[in-house]
Amino acid sequence: MIVLVIEMRKYYIFNIKESIMKLYQNNPVSLYKILENIYYMKDEDIEYGYNLFIQIANMFDAKYLNNSIYIKLHKDITYSKINNEHIINDLYHDEISILKIKSSRMILESNKSYSLFFKIINDLNENYFVCDFKEKDFFFINDLHAVMKI
Repeated sequence: MIVLVIEMRKYYIFNIKESIMKLYQNNPVSLYKILENIYYMKDEDIEYGYNLFIQIANMFDAKYLNNSIYIKLHKDITYSKINNEHIINDLYHDEISILKIKSSRMILESNKSYSLFFKIINDLNENYFVCDFKEKDFFFINDLHAVMKI
C-alpha cells in the first residue's frame, strides 16, 4: 500500500481595520509580529490578546462570506462546500485547498503557496492580511493581487 502525504500550508486570514492597514501598509512585518505574538500567547494572557486583537482587526460576517464564496464557485466542478468548509480539489492544477470561515479569522489549508481562494477573497475585501505562522510568511491580500496579476 502506498500512502501519499501532502504537505499543507496553513494560512490565517485576518480582516484588518482600515486605519491599521494604512499604518502598516509599508511595514507589514510589524503587523505580522503583533499577530504572531497573539497567536503564541499563553492561556493566562488570552484576555489581553483578545483586547489587542479587536483593536487591529474586524470580525467577519461569516454568513455573508460563506454565501458569497458559494455563489461565486458553486458551478465550478472543482469546488464543493460541506457545512462551513469550502473545498477546491483541482487535479488539473494540482491544488487541494480548504477554507474555513470563523468569526475572527479565516483558515486556509492548501498544498499550494497560491490558492484560488486568495483571488476570491481579495475580490470581496482588500483589507485581508494573510499569515502562515509556521513558515513565517505574511502578506496583504491586495499585494498578492498586484504581484500575481490576478
